[in-house]
Order: sequence, then C-alpha cells, then structure tokens
Amino acid sequence: MLDLRTVFVQIYKGLDQVTAAHGFAPVFPEGVKKNETPVFEREEQSMLLQYAGEKAKLRILYANGKIFLLSGETTAHDDDDSEFTAISTNLLDLEEYGEKDVKFIVNEISDTILDYYGKKQLAAQKSKMPVPVSKSAAKSGALSYDPNTLANRLAGAYPELKEPYRINIETYGEFLAEDFFVKHGNAVVHNALRENNPQKLRKLFNVINEIYEDGTNELQSLIVVTILGSLKNDPAKMKIMLEYISDSMMEPVIEVNRILGKSKSANMRLENPPVYKPKKAKKKSGIMQMLGLE
Repeated sequence: MLDLRTVFVQIYKGLDQVTAAHGFAPVFPEGVKKNETPVFEREEQSMLLQYAGEKAKLRILYANGKIFLLSGETTAHDDDDSEFTAISTNLLDLEEYGEKDVKFIVNEISDTILDYYGKKQLAAQKSKMPVPVSKSAAKSGALSYDPNTLANRLAGAYPELKEPYRINIETYGEFLAEDFFVKHGNAVVHNALRENNPQKLRKLFNVINEIYEDGTNELQSLIVVTILGSLKNDPAKMKIMLEYISDSMMEPVIEVNRILGKSKSANMRLENPPVYKPKKAKKKSGIMQMLGLE
C-alpha cells in the first residue's frame, strides 16, 4: 500500500529537473522549508504540488484516485481548480500500486511538460489545439478516447489531413468532428479501400479499432455512422472493410450501412451536419466534472 505523502515526495523529486529546465519554480506553503516537499493538503486525502512560471502555472493534483497535471494562466486563482485545464491524467490506486507505478506516472507527467513547454509548445499554444487522450490514460481507464484524439492520430499518420485539422480548430475555436470527417477525414478511408493495399489498410484500421474499443459513446457513433456509414453499403468497399474492423464494431457497422444504403433522408442529414453554434461559456470547466466536484 502506498502512502500519499510519500508518493508526492517521489513525484516532486522526479520532476525537479524538468520543471526547473522549463522555468517552473515550486510554490511553498506557509511554514514549509525549502528543503522539504511543498505539498498542499486538502480534505479527504487530496494533495497537490504547485509550480509558477513566467507563462503559466502548473498543478499536480491527487483527487478521487487519480493524479492530474493541470495547467493554468499565470492569473489563475490558486484556490479554484476550474481555472486550470487537465493536460495529463493517470490512475493512482494507493491500495494496489507500487513504486514502479509511481515512476511511470512521473515519466508521463515529465513527457507532458516537455510536449507543452518544450519545443513543441509554442505552435500548440498559438492555435490552442485541444489535447488528445494519451494511450496510457485510455488503457488505464482514466479517460476514454474522444473524436479529437481520432482526428489527431489520423492527421499524424496522413499528412494531407494536418492542415484541414488545424484549420477546423482555428475556425471554430474547438474541434468539430462531423465537419472534419465529412469534408476531409472520410476520404482517407475511401481511398484506402479503393486502393485495397493490405499493409495500408492494417495501418488505418489498427488506429480506428484501437480508438473505438476505448472510446466514448460519441466517438463510437462517429466511427460507425459518420465515417464507416459513409460507405453507404457499397458492396466492394464493404467486403474489404469487414475484413479489418474489430468484432465489436461489426454488427453496428453492417446495420448502419444497411439503413444508409436505402434512406435518402438519413444520407442528407449525414452529409449536411448541423450549423455550428458556439457553446456558451461556463464558469466551471471540465476539470471540475472530472474531479466529481459538480
């Protein structure tokens, strides 16, 4: 069994170099000496480390069995988690985990800091690109894959999707999955099926299958209806596609294509996504829901 304070000592020491190298200094609670671990304690076994930098604040928070790496503006209030965004999430089971698991979490946090505040950080901040869900977070059950993660992974594998993906986010201020896949992403699937190259098809559907299995309901509907439903029950493409999709996807994909192969009205709705309407700003951000505080 892990002791939470000992875990935070290990995290603090493990992140000492990467935080210092990227301009983040630890914030010390009142009465804590500089040679001690600057842990802020909260009620109900919740603790955090706080870091301050010239361009951002970082917070490493334990709550509800998870370790969050949070990022906020330099003006973010220290007593309000809603002004921070989760950029990394890892499960931490104090009953079952050991030191090796904590080391893994430290490495994950360190890699995320490098991604956000190292060389890659400047371009990402300029366009305010949404954060894809990491494999470790999805496989551990801490988070589920979302539509943005699928688009991000495909844009990384298919260069022709990089610019449309970026423009989609910059145009709307968020990722609009229906717009992106109907206009751009679906073409990758159709081209691969038309070419019928086994190696390229495995590459494509390995990504789709993996993300589908650990995805949100929204993502699974996107894959089955918007992406694979765009085949409209085409016999040649369906025959090839069914060789590569996962078993759990098989039945819904066949049923959706059966419907879309006949229904003109369903196809019209699929090919003409609803007009974009900006979301109304909320005082509390998604991190509060993740922590179970709203």
